[in-house]
Amino acid sequence: MNDSEKNDIVKKVLEELKSKKLLNTPKSSFKSTEKVLFSYKVLPEALKLMEEEISKLKEESIMIVKPAAKSNTLVLNEREGTYVYGDETLETRISELKQIAAKTRSQIRIINSALKKIESDNYYNIIPLYYFDKKTIEKIAEEMDYSIGAISKHKKRLINELKVYIFPDTFMKEL
Repeated sequence: MNDSEKNDIVKKVLEELKSKKLLNTPKSSFKSTEKVLFSYKVLPEALKLMEEEISKLKEESIMIVKPAAKSNTLVLNEREGTYVYGDETLETRISELKQIAAKTRSQIRIINSALKKIESDNYYNIIPLYYFDKKTIEKIAEEMDYSIGAISKHKKRLINELKVYIFPDTFMKEL
């Protein structure tokens, strides 16, 4: 088999994996920054819901009678298709939620710090208007009395600046 035939096979396999969504394409720091900014206003509410759920699970765990000996039996949860060890499922769920809540708090702090870094920029208002207030580029251009092209250009520039602060690891991999 020659190199050309090998390359064709590799291309076909990669195409098949992509079509079946078994091969993840790396996320760009630009797109990730946009996604997190679009979600920024609801992150505190999501965090509050997680913390409420953690409290409820802790209360419920008190009411559950625990067996004297821990089970080392591997149990299949058929409804969710997961495997768990004995009675540790509730504690595991609480731990998972605590980790997610900590990551969310961290992400909120990082976003707040990143936004503070650019808030003195003359075009800063584009970010809250577009991502938090969900206004169109056209509406923002009209409100700020700039051209649509200027708003688009500066939005992209600001996102490129924010992505370095918000997703430095992804940004560095893209270099």
